[in-house]
Amino acid sequence: MVALLIVGRLFYLQILKHNFYIELAAKRQEISLPVSAIRGSILVREKDSNYPLVANREYYLLFAEPSKIKSPGEVIEKISPILGLTEPEWQEMLPRLSKESDPYEPLAHKVTKDQVEKIKVLEIDGLGFSSESYRFYTEKALGGHILGFSSSVNGNLKGQYGIEGYFDKELSGRPGIIKSFKDALGSLIAIGPREIEEAENGSDIILTINREIQYTACQKLKGYYEKFKAENGTIIIMEPSGAIIAMCNFPNFDPENYKDIEDINIFNNLAIFTSYEPGSVFKAFTMAAGLDSGAVKPDTTYEDKGEIKIDKFTIRNSDLKAHGIVSMTDILKLSLNTGAIFVEQQVGKDKFKNYLENLGFGKNTGITLDKEMPGDISSLNLKGEIYGMTASFGQGIMATPIQLVTAFAALANQGKLPKPYIVSEIIKPNGDREVFGPQVVRQVISPSSASTLSGMLTSVVEQGYGKKAGVTGYFFAGKTGTAQIASPKGGYGSETNHTFIGYGPVSHPKFVMLVKLSKPKGPRFAEDSVTPLFHDLAEFMINYYQIRPDY
Repeated sequence: MVALLIVGRLFYLQILKHNFYIELAAKRQEISLPVSAIRGSILVREKDSNYPLVANREYYLLFAEPSKIKSPGEVIEKISPILGLTEPEWQEMLPRLSKESDPYEPLAHKVTKDQVEKIKVLEIDGLGFSSESYRFYTEKALGGHILGFSSSVNGNLKGQYGIEGYFDKELSGRPGIIKSFKDALGSLIAIGPREIEEAENGSDIILTINREIQYTACQKLKGYYEKFKAENGTIIIMEPSGAIIAMCNFPNFDPENYKDIEDINIFNNLAIFTSYEPGSVFKAFTMAAGLDSGAVKPDTTYEDKGEIKIDKFTIRNSDLKAHGIVSMTDILKLSLNTGAIFVEQQVGKDKFKNYLENLGFGKNTGITLDKEMPGDISSLNLKGEIYGMTASFGQGIMATPIQLVTAFAALANQGKLPKPYIVSEIIKPNGDREVFGPQVVRQVISPSSASTLSGMLTSVVEQGYGKKAGVTGYFFAGKTGTAQIASPKGGYGSETNHTFIGYGPVSHPKFVMLVKLSKPKGPRFAEDSVTPLFHDLAEFMINYYQIRPDY
């Protein structure tokens, strides 16, 4: 009877449950090991070669098998001088090395090759190493906001913000996997079935950034930011066709030490993320709408009485003066709020709004950087004249610096709105290349309107509030903006944002530049804070490109 039961049990286990136990055994013995892909580099082109701004640096992870370590204290005593461990660090490590049943315990990251060799000489049972890849940022002063950073998520690098965030998939590549088997002690079986799926390394990304111009722009911005004790500052330099040559913000951060930043808002790229009421720089777009629609001409005049009353509001010029009969050119030169209102009313609010939308306001530009925001011109959808009137001189609407400099690029680019781009090329692991270049989004105003407006904006730099932005021997077009900052309690306070946007030389524009300081201390108007900064950089750019003088 007993024999019959045994035979029946064997039949059940070996025949009926054969597949079940084979599968169960496989689940217990089969092991899958990830194979890391090498993250792609971020580079800039310099003459005939590429210079890495972000690359990978190989380190090692020191780990232990505590079950094989007989004397944890002695082990720590030997490796501490090599690793430079402090007393609190080795006191924290000691209990982890003392877990007798623990098969794996990570001890130290970022161990150098030299340290590995010194530890190997000690021949300590239970210690091992595995390679680790870390991001290395070669230029600390070149703008963390462009690059972003990579953090470790489940042992893999994950890009956040900037290029690292936007192109995380392309940079990451695809990890591989090894499927093998382990023995009863948990060790890999050297001989036996094994499946290997190769990793695919990440793509390299080449930026349009000019490293020398970027460095100079960042250093100049830092100087003015500190001089005027501003809350923050931004510079964008763009080719009229849309290529970003430089982009800087202050405060900046070091991508390699992002964990040291307490306020995560610093990671946001102010050039693409933070929208603000731009103030009088917006009068250039109001005038563009007026000229292109045929509502006004440069010599059209109106009577400036210094203020306009509407409902319960009184809108005044920034200088609090009445200038009498003035032309459209004088509106820009003297930065008259009442003049901007005059032009907007000649155009009509609906048509004015259409021009602004065509210039790209109220929507993302599509620049390939993480976390771009669209600004806000929705106030123009509200009923009432007041909303079009205030928008005409840059109040009641919100724009980002990248939107503003791109719209100005349209004025420099014969009325064609470019799509801003900061990546020139993606090089894939197999050598295939994806190349990016200038793209025209749409024709916003006619070439003749753009040319006429450029002449009017040149008078701002030659004779108006933009004088300090000018460079002797060259004609530049531009516009200042000193914008009051809305108070959380309603209305406007005394704090201001200062902006200057310009381009040149006007006859053949080489670059468009926005410079902005938020809440600078000291100067009341942008003409005394950011126009000198524009001048300094414009002069550098002229010398860098060796541009011939206009006169």
